[in-house]
Amino acid sequence: MKALIINDMQNDFVDEKGALLVEQAYTCVQPISTLKSQLKKEGIPIIYVCDTHFEQDHEFEKWGAHTVEGTWGAQIVDQLAPDEDDYVLHKPRYSAFFSTPLDLLLRQLHVDELILTGVLTDICIQHTAADAYFRGYKTVVPRSCTETLTPEKKEYALNFMTEYYGTTIIE
Repeated sequence: MKALIINDMQNDFVDEKGALLVEQAYTCVQPISTLKSQLKKEGIPIIYVCDTHFEQDHEFEKWGAHTVEGTWGAQIVDQLAPDEDDYVLHKPRYSAFFSTPLDLLLRQLHVDELILTGVLTDICIQHTAADAYFRGYKTVVPRSCTETLTPEKKEYALNFMTEYYGTTIIE
């Protein structure tokens, strides 16, 4: 079974007032929304994984304060608001698996293939693809449903995931 992972589609990354805006992130909102609607009709589980930090997180030394727990910036963008039957997990680091119950949830749902979407392609998506590979999951990344800081970084990450983790890239 498949599961759709919607990664870090939060105000601080997507909204122009966000603390750590990814300028191209808005371009993947509609494709993710369309894919989510399509997969929900097929009964595919939808799992949001949200970057969530405490106020004194050491990651802020590198990226500045962002997605602080309980703030507007940490909220999922309105256009992709979760439905009642969707899952929402919070992650403290790049990978959706690190210090989260994602692996347990996926195994309970009998998932063996992940469709990875969201931001940043070369950081959070790539680290999640690596951890998925190490746990035996197949990964698929729809090109239009992920974004990062530059087109070059996006292409490098997609190629890297294909070469090292067997990730399938689709349009």
